[in-house]
Amino acid sequence: MACHIRSVSLPTRSHPFLLKAEEELNKLRACMSSSSLTYEIMLDALKAVGRVYESINDLVQMSNNRNGLSHMQHRRWVEQELEESVKLLDMCSISRDNLDTIKDHVQDLELAARRGDLETVKRKVGDYNLIIKKANRDVKMQILNKNESAEGDSLAVISHLMETREITISVLQSIFSYLSRQISGKKSSKWSIVSRLVEKRTISCKGEREKDSFDAACLRVNVEDLENGVKTLFRHLIQCRVSLLNICSL
Repeated sequence: MACHIRSVSLPTRSHPFLLKAEEELNKLRACMSSSSLTYEIMLDALKAVGRVYESINDLVQMSNNRNGLSHMQHRRWVEQELEESVKLLDMCSISRDNLDTIKDHVQDLELAARRGDLETVKRKVGDYNLIIKKANRDVKMQILNKNESAEGDSLAVISHLMETREITISVLQSIFSYLSRQISGKKSSKWSIVSRLVEKRTISCKGEREKDSFDAACLRVNVEDLENGVKTLFRHLIQCRVSLLNICSL
């Protein structure tokens, strides 16, 4: 996205808040350019997005930026970002709810695997795939409904908001693409996956973790971490939106 930056009422490019936002954006670009998006990359991306919004929020709250953004020349950009922020909050909320549903479902799958209930595990694996497909559709619907991004001259803070919004959408979409591969993306057939999940308990020589429930338990923890990451991101989005609303009230 090409945005020509003006220096009107902005701190210099070396301002710590601006440098921090640009540094986190660079990390995000690197994360999302990876050919293999792992759980660790998804979690790091969520944290980085939150830090970008935190830095942008610090920039927005600076008095000279507030005055510059409230000027009629730039207010339309603020109003557009406010409109887009509602859609992004909706997307985060929907993603958070879907992750909560997925987490509960994986927990049921884990318990069924521990019991050795082959039929229930088979059904839960199928249900998991359906839930992931629904979550993917929910995110894509929000993407299709969003407005076109504005083009032209804008303040650096607005430019960063626009780019971060696009990357946030990509991160949320990638989370469910990653989760879809955890079961349905494996080369094994559904029945071999089910059989592996409900293998008889195998205790290591140290008497540690059960082999049968390891994969499901690990997936549940991963989903819970991603859900918490989306919750934190949601709070950062709210804070940033409040700051933009305060500008419109000037």
